[in-house]
Amino acid sequence: MAQEQGGSLSEARARVGALHGITDLGRKLHFYGRWAADYDQDVAALRYRAPRLAVDCLTQALPGPPHAARILDVACGTGLVAAEGLSMRC
Repeated sequence: MAQEQGGSLSEARARVGALHGITDLGRKLHFYGRWAADYDQDVAALRYRAPRLAVDCLTQALPGPPHAARILDVACGTGLVAAEGLSMRC
């Protein structure tokens, strides 16, 4: 997929749309495997804000200052929430 993708917003949206249409697990895993090399570029093109929103929500829920909390990110995702938390000194 890396050679097929240019990282444009319309291409990223098309890939996400195509992914949502795949119901077969094997095909979905194959799609993600091909998309992996360009996934971060597409996330940036889409201005994916979920990690920032998750960290904002977490910091509001903490009883004290975020930098004093011990937080373990075990969601098995992309690691973007943990990276965002570190950038905000959570």
